[in-house]
Amino acid sequence: MDKKGLDRKLKRKESGTFRELQGVPSFILRFIFFMIPLTGILYILSVYQWFGVAIFLEQYTGLFLALILAGVYIGVPMTSTSPKGSVPWYDWILASAGLISGLYIAIFYPTIVIFFGYVTMDRVLLAVMGILLIFEALRRLYGWSLVLVVAAFLVYAFFPSYFPGALKGDRMSFEHLVNYLYFDASSLLYMLNIASTIALAFILFGQILLKFGGGEIFNNFAFSAFGRFRGGPAKASVVGSSLVGSVSGGPVSNVMLTGNMTIPLMIKNGYTRRQAGAIEAVSSTGGMIMPPVMGIAAFIIAETLGIPYVEVMLASIIPAFLYYLCLFAQVDLSAGKKGLRGINQKELPKFKEVLTYGWVIIPIFGVLLYFLFIAGYTPTASGVYASFFAIPILLLQRSQRKAVFRRLLEAIIDTGRSLINIGIILSAAGLVIGIVGITGFGFNLALALVDVGQSNLLLLLITSAVVSIILGMGMPAVAAYALVATLIAPALVQLGVHPLAAHLFVFYFSNMSNFTPPIAVASFAASTIAKESPYKIGFTSMAYGIVGLTIPFLFVYSPAILLGVGEINSLTRIAVILSVTVGCVVLSISFVGYFFRNLSIFKRVLFGVSALLLFSPIYEGEMYTWLLNVVGLILFIGLSVREYKHRNTTDLVKVDARKVGSL
Repeated sequence: MDKKGLDRKLKRKESGTFRELQGVPSFILRFIFFMIPLTGILYILSVYQWFGVAIFLEQYTGLFLALILAGVYIGVPMTSTSPKGSVPWYDWILASAGLISGLYIAIFYPTIVIFFGYVTMDRVLLAVMGILLIFEALRRLYGWSLVLVVAAFLVYAFFPSYFPGALKGDRMSFEHLVNYLYFDASSLLYMLNIASTIALAFILFGQILLKFGGGEIFNNFAFSAFGRFRGGPAKASVVGSSLVGSVSGGPVSNVMLTGNMTIPLMIKNGYTRRQAGAIEAVSSTGGMIMPPVMGIAAFIIAETLGIPYVEVMLASIIPAFLYYLCLFAQVDLSAGKKGLRGINQKELPKFKEVLTYGWVIIPIFGVLLYFLFIAGYTPTASGVYASFFAIPILLLQRSQRKAVFRRLLEAIIDTGRSLINIGIILSAAGLVIGIVGITGFGFNLALALVDVGQSNLLLLLITSAVVSIILGMGMPAVAAYALVATLIAPALVQLGVHPLAAHLFVFYFSNMSNFTPPIAVASFAASTIAKESPYKIGFTSMAYGIVGLTIPFLFVYSPAILLGVGEINSLTRIAVILSVTVGCVVLSISFVGYFFRNLSIFKRVLFGVSALLLFSPIYEGEMYTWLLNVVGLILFIGLSVREYKHRNTTDLVKVDARKVGSL
């Protein structure tokens, strides 16, 4: 597939392809993009109360739905071959229908709530029209695969009594079902509420940071701190992408923001094209698991479990650290194996100079954390207030004082564009969640999965991981998490897995699909820069992201790595964290095959065994669990000492090339 083809596929998977409009249609589309976050900000700040008006959250959500549906039909063509420079008459009609279907909720929701059980024909027609419009919007943005997934759940909702065994559910009338799915606060509107509040606040925060030099600060900091060491460009990619990814909103945008600088430098430094693309893809994907934002999923997890957000953030700190530690270690070891050096220090930004203008990031994140954890504001309000605070602070940089209003307008418009994609996919997820709840499918599936898990928990975990990755291939990780958490997490909890560990498990695997073939949108994004096959980059990414595929299992078997989770002795928790940390480094050595010198297959296997022993759960009062970790540590130390002593020799068997043909 050529570069243009990759670009088209990437846009299709990640955010859809918007029309390139001119004149009045362009103004209307940009106005919709602008109004989506603006109306949200006004609602979040409760401006309506200044006028003595009371507005339900669902009414605002209805307005949000109206705007995103109109934005899709004006902005996204019906097919990839449809004209991109104009809006056909039928899309104007569909956009108008989208406005009507959303505004109906915004205007009549108070009456709908009072008479919810009394289903009227106008409500049924509006609900059917709205659901069909969401389906078509989903198809335009994400393709047929997701439409078929949601349609399968909808078919089940209409005929649950015809399914066998554990899948058999209770049937509702058509009128009551569509009324529930479209108007009830626990279905479509539930997930839309998240998109229109929490997602809006933190996407706006990230866009303001990036439009006013935040991405440049993160990258310059990473290069000034790590660029001079061996494999410097790759290490800078890991650090820079982790920082940018925490605010950029997604792996693909992260790759595009940081990869244009880091990937060419990695290739120039001596990494292969597939390695450079893979390192950037895995680094950017990890941004979604980096506290405090975590791609908005952390806030959904907190809301779903009914726990404070701070608990989710604390629990996520060590796993995120381990993810990037392992990636950093692999990057360093790969550089050592290839004999790579760092970048000439004269070519790097000076750390002190970066601090002279980059210090502004510190108070911005400090204020965000203050609103979240000290002042006790909601995540939505915290994100909006931190966004307002960020603007004047970022303008303290002289280089950012040009075209201020234009860049602020772009930040708001780009926020609206991103929210259209997120809003539509979360609308579809909301429909599925509503179906799972109202038909009893979720309860029945949980019972069936519990039966499987009682005989083999590992089998259930592997099944959950595969389902999470498959769903994550076709949709943003947040939406995939919402679906899998509804379907599978309850079964894990019933089997004794800590609720937070269960939800983080499915979220991690939903996110890992960004670099896992066959779709791997982050790998596709990196391939356009690295000029290498996205599939080669994807498979190489799986090696670099091995800890991302390993850590979730540790949530279940060693929940001590989740800070604040469970009543675990402090000494035991510290021992587990230290053991797993060393295990991650040892696992990196095993995969790369280098530690002071190139390693033989046998030595790599021994390092792998050491890593597995170090990953063994430690339980209080069970001495053998401690012994397994001690044995793993002793094995690692012994291997390390031997490799250091023989660092100037080779551990690989040399083969005479002339004899290869006769082997």
